[in-house]
Amino acid sequence: MPRFCLSFPNPPSRLTLLPLVAALVMTVLVACSPGPGEGASLADEAVQAETDASTVDAQAPAVVEGIVVSDAWTRAMAPGAKVAGGFMTLRNEGGGDDRLVSVASPAAERVEIHEMRMADGVMQMRHLADGLPLPAGSEVVLRPGDYHLMFFDPAEPFVEGGEIPVTLNFEHTGELEVVFKVMGLGATSSMPEDTEHEDRH
Repeated sequence: MPRFCLSFPNPPSRLTLLPLVAALVMTVLVACSPGPGEGASLADEAVQAETDASTVDAQAPAVVEGIVVSDAWTRAMAPGAKVAGGFMTLRNEGGGDDRLVSVASPAAERVEIHEMRMADGVMQMRHLADGLPLPAGSEVVLRPGDYHLMFFDPAEPFVEGGEIPVTLNFEHTGELEVVFKVMGLGATSSMPEDTEHEDRH
């Protein structure tokens, strides 16, 4: 391989070489730095990654010490309505029995646990003052026409597409924060296509 070298009639001094070295360093820095907008793109990607992670967390079931809460939803409120129902699925994957003893939300004056059942051929609704039992290994579904929550005197009407923060208080597990999705006025489940004309609690 041929070799090349630079020859100077008179060896350059350090002062002569300094501008050349500085120019070489600047060339390397420019070549390695991100182009216009590349830095912004990297920042945007980082923000998007954090947003995606938050979305996944928000959609995942809420879990604490073996209690799993999923599919939490409520309905949009009709004009003038003073109450709204709340529905969800509770699973006790722990080793001991538990009980949902109370529910609270900043979106309503109070929240109660209710049950609808047939009595003498008549559908009746009653307040479960002692809470809702959740035996070990069991799954309890709160749904229209069965166990459900009642939100009384909401601060603002529930609007489709909104989210309602709720605190569930269990006898042994303690508090668990859950977000309820607000579905359409006639919804029968958390699936957008499931609707009915009759609005039942």
